[in-house]
Amino acid sequence: MKLFKSTVLLSTITGLLFYSFTVLSSSSDDDKLPVDKVEGKLSVMVLGSGGPIATPSGRASSGYLIFADGKPRLFIDTGGGTFKSLAESGARIPNVSNFLLTHLHLDHTADMSAIVKTLYFHNLQAGQFRTSPIHFYGPQTNNVPFPPAPPLAGGAGVSQYPDTSFYVDGHYNIKTGVERYLNVFTLGIKAGVFKYTVSDLPSDVSDNTITTVFSDPDGLTVTSIPVNHGPVPAVAYRVDYAGYSIVYTGDTTSKTDNVIKLATGADILIYDTAIMDDAPPLDSIFHKLHTTPTRMGVVAATAKPKKLVLSHITPVTEPRLNEVKSIVKSAGFTGKIKKAKDLKVYNLGDDD
Repeated sequence: MKLFKSTVLLSTITGLLFYSFTVLSSSSDDDKLPVDKVEGKLSVMVLGSGGPIATPSGRASSGYLIFADGKPRLFIDTGGGTFKSLAESGARIPNVSNFLLTHLHLDHTADMSAIVKTLYFHNLQAGQFRTSPIHFYGPQTNNVPFPPAPPLAGGAGVSQYPDTSFYVDGHYNIKTGVERYLNVFTLGIKAGVFKYTVSDLPSDVSDNTITTVFSDPDGLTVTSIPVNHGPVPAVAYRVDYAGYSIVYTGDTTSKTDNVIKLATGADILIYDTAIMDDAPPLDSIFHKLHTTPTRMGVVAATAKPKKLVLSHITPVTEPRLNEVKSIVKSAGFTGKIKKAKDLKVYNLGDDD
C-alpha cells in the first residue's frame, strides 16, 4: 500500500514537473523581447504603425528600425511614440548611423532627437566613445509657398516645408540649433563627439528617377524616389541587402507610378493606410495626401511585392482593415497582406 502511494506521488510530481516545463516552454516565445525575435538577413521592426492622432489603440506614430544580419542599422521615420517603442523593444543602437525621413510632418519626426540622445547613452553603456557622425536624409523643399491670404498672409512667399538640412540644422547646429547643447552634452557624459551630416533628396514628383541614398561596403543599399503627398515634399525608401528588400512608401496619394517603380519585386512593401475610398468625405484634404485602398491594390498588383504591410493606420481605417484587404485583393494582388502593429518584427532570409 505504501509502495502504491509512493508510486502515485512520484507520478504526480513527475507529471506536474512535465506540465510546468511544457507551459514554460510554450510561453517562452511570448516572453521574448521584440529584439530577440530579429533573425535572418534583413528585418524590419515596426516602432510605430499609427498616424498623427492619439487614440485608444495605443499605436505610436510612424517609425521603423531596419536590421541587417540581426544588427540595427537605420531608422526610417521617428514619429511620436517611437522612442517608447524602441525602449520596449530591447534594441541597443550605439552603432546606428543613418536616419531616413520620408517627410517633415511631426508624426514622422517628433521623436528624432530623443532617439539620437539615447543613441549616445547606448554608446556610454557599451563603453564606446563615438566619433563617427550620424547621417540624416530627407526630401529637399519643393518651394510650395503659404497662401498669401489671411490668416497666413505673414508667410506669403515662404515655403511651407524647408529642406531637410534646414530642419536638422534647426535642431543641432552648434550656433543656432534649439538642441545645440547635444554638442557639449555627449562630451560631458563621455559618450562621444556629436557630429552629423544631412543630405537633401530629390522630391519633384514629376521625376521618377531612383536616387541611391547610400550604399555600405557590406552591400546594404538604400534608394529613394519622390512621391506625391499633396503640397508636402516626400520620398519613399527601399532597403536592399543580401538579395532581400523592404520598401516603405511614407505618406503618399500614389497618384504617380513612382511607388510601383521603386517597389517592383520587393519582399515587403509597407503602405500608407490612412483613408478609405469613401472616408473621410471625398472633399477632405486627406484625399489629397493619402492612398485609397483601391489605388493601393492597383499599385500592389502591379509591383508584386511578396508581402504587403498595412501601416499608418488611423481611426478611419482601424475598424475597416479587413475591408482594405478585400479591396486590395480584388485589384489582383495575390501576395500576403499583414496588418502592422507596434513592435512586430518581419524577418527575411530566416529559413522560411
